[in-house]
Amino acid sequence: MIGGVIVSHGRLAEELLNALTIILGEAPNIEAISIGWYDDVEESKKKISQSLKKVDQKNGVIIFTDMFGGTPSNLSFSFLSENKIEIITGVNLPMLIKFVSLQRSNNLKEVARKVAEQGKKNIHLASALLNARSK
Repeated sequence: MIGGVIVSHGRLAEELLNALTIILGEAPNIEAISIGWYDDVEESKKKISQSLKKVDQKNGVIIFTDMFGGTPSNLSFSFLSENKIEIITGVNLPMLIKFVSLQRSNNLKEVARKVAEQGKKNIHLASALLNARSK
């Protein structure tokens, strides 16, 4: 099973995991890490490292971060050199739902690609979408 670690500013990671659990009933092998404004960088890296070890079942881990270039992403990038780690930035609930449906696969790169695609597919300008449907 592929593991997942959600890393975000504030409590977003925890709340995404809570929402995922409410929707699916369970979110196996996924951890959430919230990075606060005043959190120590090394302590935050240690939390990420511990979570990676906890969810890694030898099929790899996908780290989900809230935005490219932010502290959660930048801290996570330091783990890319480790074996079997992928990072997807811009985490959203549809991609996490897709991840849970695919995490029993052993093809980390393929799962990461499909999950990222799902996340992109679920971003819409609602007014344009709804106006197109009403015509």
